[in-house]
Formats: sequence, C-alpha cells, structure tokens
Amino acid sequence: MENRGIEDMFDFRRFPKDAAVLLLLLIYFPVGICLMLIRIFVGVHVFLVSCALPESFIRRFIVRIMCSVLGMHVRTKNPRSRDKNTKLYICNHVTEFDHNIINLLTPCHTPQLEGSTGFVCWARGFMEIRSASGQGAIGDTLQRYCSTEGTPPLLLFPEEETTNGRAGLLKFSSWPFSLTDSIQPVALRVTRPLIALSTPDSSWMKELLWTFFAPCTVYHVSWLPTVSRQDGESIQEFANKVQEVKPMFAG
Repeated sequence: MENRGIEDMFDFRRFPKDAAVLLLLLIYFPVGICLMLIRIFVGVHVFLVSCALPESFIRRFIVRIMCSVLGMHVRTKNPRSRDKNTKLYICNHVTEFDHNIINLLTPCHTPQLEGSTGFVCWARGFMEIRSASGQGAIGDTLQRYCSTEGTPPLLLFPEEETTNGRAGLLKFSSWPFSLTDSIQPVALRVTRPLIALSTPDSSWMKELLWTFFAPCTVYHVSWLPTVSRQDGESIQEFANKVQEVKPMFAG
C-alpha cells in the first residue's frame, strides 16, 4: 500500500483503457441503453413500493428483489455478526447508493450532511438534519440521536468521499467516532463489469443512470466485529483503530 498514491483510489475515466474490453462495451452499448430505459420505468415502481410499505423485513426483502431487477445485487458476509445493540455503523464509501444498499439489509439512517434538502434528500433515503448549523451542531444532534432509545442505528461514511474501493481508504474523519463509544465497522466492496463505478465530480443522477446502463453492480457487504473505545483513548486514536481493524477494501 505504501507504493500507491491517492490518485489510485479514484477512477478518472468512465470507460476502460483495454481495447478488447472497450470493443465489448461498444457491442453492449445498445443493450445497455435499452436496459437503462426499462430500469428507469422499474425504478419508479421501486420508489413507490418503498414509500408505500412500512419499514419491516418484508419491505426490505421486496425492495431488495426489485433492486436486483435494476441490476443492483447485494451479497452479505457474516450476517450473524451484525450487532443488534450498536447505534453506529461505520462504512467505507464506494458509490452514491451505499446507504440504500445497507438499508436493504438492516434499518439504519444516514444523515444528509451537505447537498440537496427537502424532497430530494428524503427520496434518496437520507435523514435531513434541520436544526444543525455547522459541524459542531451536527455532532451534538447526532449524539443525542444515538443516545435515544428505540431509534435505528446511524450509518456514517468517515471517508466523506467516494473512492473506487480498490487501492485503500481515505483518512477517516474523526468526528463520527465522538458520537458513541461502541461502533460496528461495515466493509463494502463493489464490482461492476465494463465501466467504472464512479468518477470524481459526477452527480448522483448521472451515477444512477450509469448504474441502470451497466449489466449489473454487485455490492459485497461484510459485517466486522464491533469495536469499543478504551479509557484514555482519544477520538482520533479510536478512528485510527477502527480504520485498521481490517482492510475494508480487500477483495
């Protein structure tokens, strides 16, 4: 890992460099366009179903099956390792839809820290923090949320930017680790044939259309052991310890 630079963590090209793969992509292109149009239609129904059904295992199962039609497949590893008592999940960040995928497996909320608010925020599956103004206020709000009985766990991405998930992890921001003394890391690996998972500065809407265009996108979710903060351990030390629990990018 020492020989890799930060540029290796991002895909700056949407299309492959390999001539054979590029030729295969050109052959697939009309099929991909048809798939994208069909999946846009199906995606509207997935959204309506997810809105109409109350939160439950049945709802998550139905939506997960429908997402498979959209080309978004979910595979889990060590599902019994999920800690039902934890109030905070920490995950590496690969695509704009990671929070939606984790939410198919277990109820959790991901706050919208920046970007669109209102209907778009809600439609994308984010939890809007209306009262927060600044990082400190956000932390206080989420800390109170974590201490409230009966609320679903939070899901946070301390990298704060998406990467390709192959070369390593961006340095974790320390503030999420101040919310609670016990967290469960979630390792996410995403694979997709023919085209890159994401490119810098691409909008979530473009990423959604490319997801519909691609043959499939497979999300591999692994539940890692719960990590607790020790007495005298600083927040940054806690963050570093969680980041080193296991290479989340290992595939």
